[in-house]
Amino acid sequence: MRPHSRTILPKLVAFAIVVGLSGCAATPDSTPPPPAPSPTAAAAPVFANNDEALAAATEAYAAYLSTADLVTAEGGTNPERIAPFVTAEYLATELAELAEFQELQVRTTGATVFRVTKLQYADYLNPTEVEVAVYICEDVSGLDVIDAEGTSLVASDRLPLTPFEVRFQMKSSILVVSARVPWRGGGVC
Repeated sequence: MRPHSRTILPKLVAFAIVVGLSGCAATPDSTPPPPAPSPTAAAAPVFANNDEALAAATEAYAAYLSTADLVTAEGGTNPERIAPFVTAEYLATELAELAEFQELQVRTTGATVFRVTKLQYADYLNPTEVEVAVYICEDVSGLDVIDAEGTSLVASDRLPLTPFEVRFQMKSSILVVSARVPWRGGGVC
């Protein structure tokens, strides 16, 4: 044997092992990896701006008030007709108020007029948690409450304008009333 073969032979053996093992390694896949999923787009806001939220609240309140006037004009019969215009939580309050018309055997004539005076707040960025609150001035000067004989029960000194803070939530993709409380602060009517 030649003297340098002792140093070359181990190198050749090591090289042969490396080359042999490289055949056992996984071959690269020629197909490109699937694209990384794109980030989930945030859900679009329910309204484009506060003006749209205010318009939707105005429309929702008109539908609510129209139905409430209809139920009271019919003496409180079928009060559940108000259900599509209020939240489930507020429905009990509405049904109790409308039941009083049946109990007292009274009904209304005429209609309530309202004016939305100001948007108090609007949170409509998350479609599952939409809340809108407005100040509303109700005018009942054209509304009368009469008994079974047709006698008016309205006091002659009744204040025709009542300010309310009305809150709305989203239900089946429309705004519905979730609370309606008289406003004790000034500047609404």
